[in-house]
Amino acid sequence: MHIFAQVIIKQNVMALWKKNLLSGFLSLLWCTLPAQSLIDWKVAELPHVQKTEGNPRQVATVLGFAVAFGGRDAFFLDVNPLKGLERFTLEAVFKPDGDGEFAQRFLHLGTVSNERVMFEIRVNPDRTWYFDTHIALSGGGRLTMINEKLTHSTDRWYHAALVIDGERATVYIDGVAEFNEPLAFIPVNEGIASVGVRQNLSSWFKGSMYRLRITPRALTKEEFLDDHQTLNR
Repeated sequence: MHIFAQVIIKQNVMALWKKNLLSGFLSLLWCTLPAQSLIDWKVAELPHVQKTEGNPRQVATVLGFAVAFGGRDAFFLDVNPLKGLERFTLEAVFKPDGDGEFAQRFLHLGTVSNERVMFEIRVNPDRTWYFDTHIALSGGGRLTMINEKLTHSTDRWYHAALVIDGERATVYIDGVAEFNEPLAFIPVNEGIASVGVRQNLSSWFKGSMYRLRITPRALTKEEFLDDHQTLNR
């Protein structure tokens, strides 16, 4: 074989070997990186509780214990479960009472006043409520999804979901999409979590909560929790 041809073959073989070696190394590295895991918390068994405000009470349900918040009760957790997530589905199973404050924040993830995701409700004098989701991002982006005409009855169990798919934010109540807005989401990496109140101890929740779940991908509505249906039977 011509010497020049032999050199070309050797160069091609070496290039292929290096490519396969690099590919194998990257695959091994990827396998060793910690995966972002599903977070599934029963509110009666919350982990990482750093501080408790008031006296949240466990109440029996057909699915086990839920927690009743009396309007001055809350848990503070020393973790931020949204850290590092670019896409996720945040779900809550809750029951608002009809005699609480008008503006209530029952889930606050992130910092007090900068980057954060908040689940909120507004309770009307006629014992109806409507949902409010507030998102504030470190780059200055903000999104509030609220509509006072989308009311629901209090004193029964509901499922709320926020789906972040990298391009849009969608809010569902009991599997029905109430909002679908464009959003270039940036991970909320700082802060902690509070359940039952905003982190500055304002806008207390009055009602019960059974479950919180954070899935590190965008779920379809067919994949949502359905605990509220059982709890309402």
